[in-house]
Amino acid sequence: MAGPDTVLWSWGPGESRLALLADGEVVELVVDRPELWAGSLFLGRVVAVDRQLDAAFVDIGIGDRPGFLPGAKRLGLTEGQALPVQVRADAWGGKGPLLAVATECGAGDRKAPALLRRSHPLERLVETYPAITRIVADDVAAFAEARALFPTLAERGEVDLDDAFAAALAPVVVLPSGGRLVIEPTAALTAIDVDSGAGRAGDANREAVAAIARQLRLRRIGGQVVVDFVSGPKGTPYRLAAGLKKVVAADPVPTHVFGVTPLGMVELVRERRGPSLAEVLCRRSQGPSAETTALTALRRVLAEAVGRPGLAPVLVVAPEVAAALGRLGEAVAEAGRRLGRPLMVRAEPGRAWEDTMIEEARK
Repeated sequence: MAGPDTVLWSWGPGESRLALLADGEVVELVVDRPELWAGSLFLGRVVAVDRQLDAAFVDIGIGDRPGFLPGAKRLGLTEGQALPVQVRADAWGGKGPLLAVATECGAGDRKAPALLRRSHPLERLVETYPAITRIVADDVAAFAEARALFPTLAERGEVDLDDAFAAALAPVVVLPSGGRLVIEPTAALTAIDVDSGAGRAGDANREAVAAIARQLRLRRIGGQVVVDFVSGPKGTPYRLAAGLKKVVAADPVPTHVFGVTPLGMVELVRERRGPSLAEVLCRRSQGPSAETTALTALRRVLAEAVGRPGLAPVLVVAPEVAAALGRLGEAVAEAGRRLGRPLMVRAEPGRAWEDTMIEEARK
């Protein structure tokens, strides 16, 4: 497949979503938010040098963790030293951002840490993919920005990326033969299971090879990946590993297929370039479900009523939890019987999922 030739830019308050297209097909998705700094230049201050890691930890004035700068010995870095750095990858998984020394940066008399220049997502994309010939923006101000940066590439048009992002966050990817990929990220690795469904195992496996390479890039998955293909004739995993190695060679992010485990699963590693798409856009922890939160709220109401006889409570919850309470009609009715009056529930838009409040009903 040829390199990306088109950028679609869907602007929104506090967030921009961009898609890279190659021959009309979405090949990469990008999210830009104020807290994401990839490509930006800072004047940093070295706060620690780790000789064993041959790296320095550099305060750049953002987040609660210093950035990680490899090559401290070669650079001759010392604690307290100020130096210009560029963010190569945003912070992720409790780790600070990955940094590189910025050789072409006039910090002047600024005091570290300080932001020197914020990177624009369009600049990063056009620099990375010189074959880009179109930038389509759906917002007047965004179009003006794009035209100021790249006058010959920018154009105004409708951009709808909702389906593309939804598909890239879905755990299941349907294959043409009727099989599917099930993609499950964990703290340690990403597990991909190939299921043939009603189709043939060989067809599902062949289609999965190209689909996996595409999904790794679309979802911005980094780190260790383990693929469990459908069982087949002897040697199948090795043939599939060889095929996967060929297709990931086109990925602009270094990706290495290591081989087959004793259990027959294919192992690969894709270099981390900051948080994955799911880490940026989705809940980051396996918190309680809406149903669990709803049932916990009912227990809280009854416990509160023990110390306040005659309480006429109103349970104030997030809309998702209110919907769960609606599905738990018998449990809500039982709570009402214990209270001696129907339990009132009020959904409050914008309330956090786990945040429930008990109010006294107005008389």
